[in-house]
Amino acid sequence: MLLFLKLEEISHDRTGDEVLLGDIVDTNSAFLCKVLKDMGIDVQKIMAVGDDVTDIAGVIGDTSLQADICLVTGGLGPTQDDVTALACSKASGHRIELNQDALVSMTSYFKKRGFVLTRDNEKQAMLPAGSHMIINHNGTAPGLYIKINQCGFFFMPGVPSEMKIMFEKEIKQVLMNEFNLNNDILIERLTVFGLPESRVGALLKGFKTKFPQMRLGFRADFPVIEVKIILTDSTKDDKKARSDIKMAKQWAIGQLENKVVSRQGLSIAQEIGRLLTKEKKTLAIAESCTGGLISNMVTDVAGSSNYFLFSGVTYSNDAKINILNVRKETIIEYGAVHEQTALEMAQGARLRAGADFAISTTGIAGPGGGTEEKPVGMVCIGFSGPSVSMARTYKFSFGDRVRNKKMFAMMALELLRRQLILMVKTS
Repeated sequence: MLLFLKLEEISHDRTGDEVLLGDIVDTNSAFLCKVLKDMGIDVQKIMAVGDDVTDIAGVIGDTSLQADICLVTGGLGPTQDDVTALACSKASGHRIELNQDALVSMTSYFKKRGFVLTRDNEKQAMLPAGSHMIINHNGTAPGLYIKINQCGFFFMPGVPSEMKIMFEKEIKQVLMNEFNLNNDILIERLTVFGLPESRVGALLKGFKTKFPQMRLGFRADFPVIEVKIILTDSTKDDKKARSDIKMAKQWAIGQLENKVVSRQGLSIAQEIGRLLTKEKKTLAIAESCTGGLISNMVTDVAGSSNYFLFSGVTYSNDAKINILNVRKETIIEYGAVHEQTALEMAQGARLRAGADFAISTTGIAGPGGGTEEKPVGMVCIGFSGPSVSMARTYKFSFGDRVRNKKMFAMMALELLRRQLILMVKTS
C-alpha cells in the first residue's frame, strides 16, 4: 500500500497481489486512515498495486512529483514476490545494496529467538543506496526511508502487527513534526449499539450548529457504531477546551436514545470487563447458536482471566442436558430454541462455574433451519445472577448467518451489561 501525504490530502495504493485477488483483507489502510484522521489529516483516496516491479516503480515515480510524504506497506519480505525495495531502487535510480544497519538489526532479531539468519532472509537487508533503515520491533523485515524528488518515502512491512508498531514508534512523530500537527488533539469516543448509522447521523444532526468548533466522525463495524467528537484547535492542557468537549459529549449521549454502551469508546466486551472488574464479579457463558463467539469476544480483552471462569459451547441437545443440566423434559416440551431452555442453560453454566453471573444463547442463525414459529434470526438469551434470572427472545431479519451470529452475541452481552448497570445502581 502506498499512502501519499499532503496537508489535508492523503491517497492510498496497496502493494500486493493478495489484496487484488481478494486473498487478504487490507486492514492496514483502515488502521492508517484511523490514526491519520486522529492526527488531523483527511484520507481522500485508496488504491492497490500488484506485485510487479515496473508497476510499483511507476507509481513511486509519479508520487515523488506530487506528494510531500508517502507511506508504503508491503513487499519487504524474503520471497520472490516481495519486490518493493527493488521497485524503489528502480524509481530512485539508486542501486540496490546490502544495508549494514539492516543486517545488524535482523541478525540481532534472529539471535534473540534462537534462529539462524539465512541467505533468503538476507534479501530483506538489500535496500536502495542512500536509504535509511527503519527498525522493525516486531519482525524480520526492516523498513526504510528515502527521499525521491520532492517526496519522502517511508516503507513498512505489510504484516499488520509489524507495520503498526513501526508506524507508532518510528514514523508517527516524524509526520507530526513534518506537518507541524497538533499532537494534543482532543477526541472523545462513544460506542453505540442498537441504531443504524443513518439514525445515529440523524440524531446528531444539530451537532455542528451547537458546537461549531468541533467535528464528528463515524465508524461502522456491524453491529456497532463508533462516534468520535474531535476538537483540533486546542490542547489537552486547555481547561476550557476539555470542558467544552465534555459538554459536547454529554449532549451527544442525550441524543442517542439510551443506545450508548460505552462512554469511553470501549467495545462492549471491554465495558463488561470494566464493570465486572470494578464490582469484583465473575462470569460464565453457555453458547449454542453463537458457537463460542461471545467467549472469544470476552477473552479478547486483556485481563479477562480475572473475571471469566467458564465457557461451554453446547451445540447439541445432549450437551445442553449433560453439561449444563438442562432438563430433558424442557428440550422435549419446548425444543432447543426457547426461553426456558436458554434460562436453564444460563443457570447451569453459573452453577457449574461457581460464577456470579452467566449468560446463554440458543437460536437459529440460518440460512436454513427456520420455521414459521421459530424463523431464521430468532435467538433466546438467558441471564442468571445472584438475585434474578430471566430469558428474552429477539428476532432479526438480516438473512445472513455471520451477521445473525454477531447480533446474537452483541444482544447477549448487552443484556448482561444492562443487568450489571442495574446491580451497580441498586447496590
